[in-house]
Amino acid sequence: MSFILKWLGFEKPSAAIGLRPHRDVELPVDYDAAYARVVSGIELVLGANVSLDDRRGGTVEATFGLVNSERIRCTLTRVDPTCTHVRVEAFFPAGAAVPARSRAVEALAETLARSG
Repeated sequence: MSFILKWLGFEKPSAAIGLRPHRDVELPVDYDAAYARVVSGIELVLGANVSLDDRRGGTVEATFGLVNSERIRCTLTRVDPTCTHVRVEAFFPAGAAVPARSRAVEALAETLARSG
């Protein structure tokens, strides 16, 4: 019976649907300094390989661990000339169980927040 209620949309959806582990950090530095901190943090803190380095588009993607494991994406947005917003987000392969938290996201966000 619960399947039918879910299928008809009468049950509340899970709060985690569509959400990935992420953290937002405001860095009180200009865009170029923030970008350098993100790349450095990915390499030094996570020991990850930068697989996408798009400074102009404001995106850094990193991979680490086994093939088809968690990936980290950092998106940088200029708030003003002296402040940059960074979103650190975890991505998982299709079909994988998405955890509520990511140790990699937490470690990188904490490092960025402390360096800011």
